[in-house]
Amino acid sequence: MRWFLVFSLLVGTKVFAQHTVVLKSGEKLKGVVMEISEDQLQFASNRQINKIHLKEVSSIFFDEYVPYDGSFDPSIEEKSIRAGEFLVRYLIKDREMIRAPKISNATENRGIVVVDIEVDRYGNVTKSVAGGVGSTTTNEYLYTKAEFACRGARFNEHLKGPITTKGQIILTY
Repeated sequence: MRWFLVFSLLVGTKVFAQHTVVLKSGEKLKGVVMEISEDQLQFASNRQINKIHLKEVSSIFFDEYVPYDGSFDPSIEEKSIRAGEFLVRYLIKDREMIRAPKISNATENRGIVVVDIEVDRYGNVTKSVAGGVGSTTTNEYLYTKAEFACRGARFNEHLKGPITTKGQIILTY
């Protein structure tokens, strides 16, 4: 049973390295620290246990998962949803729009308005600023209509996500 456990740890270290050992020579080793005793570090890497004298070790780092911080990522896929006669396009990571904004235009003004938005974990649009990169108009009426419309949009909840997620809603008037 003990050998099975040791074998499982050794096989798993290639895929699931948990530590990075930095030697004084500058070399970085990825693997699992098994034990530190009698001034020696037992380190499993590439399915082998290596013994390294502590005087050769500069640092030991615990590798951590760094989650998505909510910043805008323009490389994500554009999605769309219908809002009456308007097509609403949006870019936001890990979210789906579940309620489209209510869009109206009582003028003959036309153009594309890009609205930079922030969405909380519960799917509410907490901030909207019209005139983002890609807007084809500077019409203040369309900007105002777009900002208020986007605040009425709703996205799915993402309770384990970042506190706020940044994205864009693109409205064509």
